[in-house]
Amino acid sequence: MAVGHEGWLYWVGRAGEVEAFYGDTATSRRILRRWTRLIGQRARRLDALGIRHVHTVVPDKLAIYPDLLGRPFPGLDDPPGVRLARSVAADSGAPMADLQTPLVAARDGEPVYLRTDTHWTYRGYLIAYRALCEALNAPVADHVFAGTSTRETFTFDLGEKLVPPVDEAYVAYDFPRRAERIDANALVEVRESGRAVRPRGLFVGSRVVLQNKTAPDQRRVILFGDSYIYSPGARLTAMLAETFHEVHAIWSANIDWRYVEAVRPDVVIFEIAERFLRQVPNDRIHIDRFAEARARRAVRPTLREQIRRWLR
Repeated sequence: MAVGHEGWLYWVGRAGEVEAFYGDTATSRRILRRWTRLIGQRARRLDALGIRHVHTVVPDKLAIYPDLLGRPFPGLDDPPGVRLARSVAADSGAPMADLQTPLVAARDGEPVYLRTDTHWTYRGYLIAYRALCEALNAPVADHVFAGTSTRETFTFDLGEKLVPPVDEAYVAYDFPRRAERIDANALVEVRESGRAVRPRGLFVGSRVVLQNKTAPDQRRVILFGDSYIYSPGARLTAMLAETFHEVHAIWSANIDWRYVEAVRPDVVIFEIAERFLRQVPNDRIHIDRFAEARARRAVRPTLREQIRRWLR
């Protein structure tokens, strides 16, 4: 982690791996070539199924606020997400939604990233929501932009790594919800039940389905992504569910093709944070089986189960 100007914190890895990836190195070129092939393969398969699709990369804070880092860092003028979009355009032409440009354009107003976190502020989420709707020719829901704001204080993911931890005053934002959750897999249920031993880590593999009977766009969407789509919060899943009739949100860098073919959505959206591009997925996953296995391992044993184990 790096401490920049005015208390801005950046995740730069532990052993130079982020710098090796961010710069135009042999490592980053190899990884981005693999991503280019993967996105092309996904696009062809989704096209064959008649499903509209878009990939998008969430830029690292480094790419939007490089000036506040306070030291040289490779690749800030041409970050990996931008290079990947160029490579995909030249290779397959698969559609990618550009989040870099609107976030850079908005950066000098109220911040679009939290100072002590890797994630966006509410403004960042609203900008990304609008960009994804535009990429899919979908209307934005006006009430998403007319939510309520309160000032709160919290210790975020980078701030808690300092000694002592540093908290941040931020704008907590929410909006009226017309979508309702109609399904969730075992991992979500265990995490929400309070029975999990370490619930903070139980996110990858989560799947929820939201349905909105009054949505302005009647298409069904499957959204694959990471923490930027975290469903209970005022993030991309909740926002997109105010536009689309049905949103299946799956926390996974791998596409579950069985699930896609079973649901047959109108749209597939794939989101990934730029820092996670360093690992290329293989798309070999059965999301609900994966979730069930994680849920079983995570459940706190009952007293009867503990006694049974002790007596063995």
